[in-house]
Amino acid sequence: MHLHLLLATTLLTLTHGQSSARAHGPPPPPVLLNSTKSGVLPILPTATPFNGIETLEGAIINPGPVNPGFTGPGGTATAQTKLPAATYRADLPDTMFNLLVGTVIRGSVVAVGTPDGVQFSVNLTGLPDQALYGPFPWHIHNLPVPTDGNCTSTLGHLDPTNRGELYMCDAAAPETCQVGDLAGKHGGKITAQGSFQTSFLDAFLSTEPGSASFFGGLGFVVHTGNTSRLTCANFEMVEAGNGTNGTMGNATATPTPSVTGGTPEFTGGVVRIGAGVGSVVAAGVFALFI
Repeated sequence: MHLHLLLATTLLTLTHGQSSARAHGPPPPPVLLNSTKSGVLPILPTATPFNGIETLEGAIINPGPVNPGFTGPGGTATAQTKLPAATYRADLPDTMFNLLVGTVIRGSVVAVGTPDGVQFSVNLTGLPDQALYGPFPWHIHNLPVPTDGNCTSTLGHLDPTNRGELYMCDAAAPETCQVGDLAGKHGGKITAQGSFQTSFLDAFLSTEPGSASFFGGLGFVVHTGNTSRLTCANFEMVEAGNGTNGTMGNATATPTPSVTGGTPEFTGGVVRIGAGVGSVVAAGVFALFI
């Protein structure tokens, strides 16, 4: 956790100018990625000639279709059990990071540790026009939102297995997805008009500080359909739990989401950095890239 906060502080100066610019203009143009990049494209595809893929703010805009069994160098995510019964809440701010969409997304995401994973409840209102800006991906990112509200400083998805985002998440095998890809694992991009509510149990995120899958203090981000960032907020502890330390095993869990507002559209994650000490160097590179 201290590593996440240190990286966010380091990136603050580099990204402050971008935060101000976003309020007065569109996101930067797409960038062609044709080399490996941790958390985005850790391994180049070899089945066919690879001529690169377009990214926006460091994320692949159009990932490939689901590739069953595909994992990153770190293999599958580990299931989390017997978690502390702590409650974390991300409350979206009253101002949008992207002011150009003409609305303000309000609401919260509440997450509670359970013996079988983390129970999430999502309640969002004020979604922008779907025809112009949707559908909307939503994820837990790798770093906190800094005090200036710059959503790009959160970097990419929480991705301790370094899966990357070349292929969309396979919701039927959530252990193969990025840990922070909530949309990919639990119902897809938001296709609702105006408001969105859902609840689900995620078996691979953790309320245990020190776990590679711990999301406390990290940023929750909502994106436009082309992956640019709309709004973001940090998960803050609102109630401490008395559960035992999490125990981890290679179990597989199938999510059972309950969604209100729109037909699910499954999507790959917006990713850039994997967890671990090796991501320190990569984080500096991505701070310059976004």
